[in-house]
Amino acid sequence: MLQTREEWRRTAESVLPPEERYSDRNRMITARYAGWYLENPGILKWAGMAAFASRQVGLAILAAELMMAPERQSGDDNPLLALHRFGADRLMLADFEEIRTGNNNIYRDIAWAHAAYVGGGMAELEACAAEREDDLLVEGFGMIDRGRELLRRNQNDREAERLIWEGNIFLLRHEQVDVLQPVFDRLSPGGRVLASFGSELDFSGSPIPDSRYRASFSSFQGYVETFAGAKSVANPTDRWQWVEQCVIPSWKAADRQMGREWSGKSEMQKMANVQQAMA
Repeated sequence: MLQTREEWRRTAESVLPPEERYSDRNRMITARYAGWYLENPGILKWAGMAAFASRQVGLAILAAELMMAPERQSGDDNPLLALHRFGADRLMLADFEEIRTGNNNIYRDIAWAHAAYVGGGMAELEACAAEREDDLLVEGFGMIDRGRELLRRNQNDREAERLIWEGNIFLLRHEQVDVLQPVFDRLSPGGRVLASFGSELDFSGSPIPDSRYRASFSSFQGYVETFAGAKSVANPTDRWQWVEQCVIPSWKAADRQMGREWSGKSEMQKMANVQQAMA
């Protein structure tokens, strides 16, 4: 064993800015995911998808920082309007804080496992993993590793590709159900609507929208249904239906383009380059 689980976790988190630097921390988390994917595009599919998702979370964090700006906290002549805005802002900020917490929790849960796997392979991950707590991570990476071994023997092995994607989707489901769901459960009703409309992923990196590489929760589930709260990204069934039928196919389509010069790959490289800029 090269390092213990906690040592791998400290290594993964040591590059992150302090938690009070909200946007910088999010950008570094995004950069780490993008870097892992670009270094291992054939196997670490979850990391690539997570880079785009984390960047989207960064928009919510930026909105929260703008709401906390000093010039927004003063200047209302009408005390009733000021009180109303104060209450609304507090509620929205609480929701944004939950979203930020989710971003941090996912990284804390899964980053050390990526670092251990990249640094020492499956044997290192298994040696470091805690019983029960990390069973799902080990199972997901185990499928990825079996696929990786098959690819080493035959680059065109379909079973290898199936195992790699199945393992990455296993990690994705663990993240969505076990790590993120408690965060969604704590959102206010308004926060759930905002999070639903904010669940927009564009893997193309192009200013011209391309439906093949785009995954929009509100578009998939219906704008009226989303606005009314009948469909919500906070609902695990609604969210996984969107992930399974829209996000994963869109990311698979984008992933197939990453082997060439493409706007989506350029966008991934930009995200990864933040790590060097902030070092």
